[in-house]
This record gives sequence, structure tokens and C-alpha cells, in this order.
Amino acid sequence: MSLSIQTRRRGDRETVIALHGEVDYATALDLRATISATLNAGAVDRIVVDLAGVTFLDSTGVGTLVVATRICADHLVEFRVCDPNPFIARLLTVMGVAEMLGIPAAPGLPPRTLRRRILSPASRVA
Repeated sequence: MSLSIQTRRRGDRETVIALHGEVDYATALDLRATISATLNAGAVDRIVVDLAGVTFLDSTGVGTLVVATRICADHLVEFRVCDPNPFIARLLTVMGVAEMLGIPAAPGLPPRTLRRRILSPASRVA
């Protein structure tokens, strides 16, 4: 499956980037190009990436969103994602990036649970 990207303005200084399909190694460059074009166009204070239509998100897609957060911060532009399905919300929570992306922790799973288990001394094998 491919990725469809639709961009629209909301208000004077906000851009919404709506994604439909799969965000993976093959399509992440398209998302990155859209975010860069939005920043380069100027006159934007906030970029919101709508994940409601995303059916698959791999590590390359997650990495693209994380890098976009940092690049937007360098340009003094707020960046966040919204409306992930429950699986993607949980994935972002387990990876420890949900809060950074503006997503509340997935229900039943506190933020960064996996990271705490891996790094806690009690979980190390002697």
C-alpha cells in the first residue's frame, strides 16, 4: 500500500498534514518532504500530523516524526501528531516518544514502560 498525504491550513498559522496508508521506509521521505515544504513556506506556528488514516507505522516513520519534532523546534514551530489508532498509540508509548509527539500514554501502559524494564537493575541477568 502507498501513502496519501493531504495538507490543509487551519486558521492563519496552522497546517494539518493528514496521512492515509502506510508510513514506512518507502514512504517516509514523502512525509519528510511535505513537512520541510511546510516549514520552508513560512507563516506557520504549528504543524499537526493527523494519523487517523495510518494503517501501518514502522521505525523509519517513527524516526521521521521524531526528527520533525526537533527540526520544528529549531524553527520555533510547534509540532505534534493526533488521532493515532490504538495500536499506533501503544507503539509510540512503548517506544517512549508518545509524549514528545503530543500523544497521551496508551491506556493500560504507562509511558516508557519497556525502557524501564530493560534498564532497571532487577531485570538484568547475572
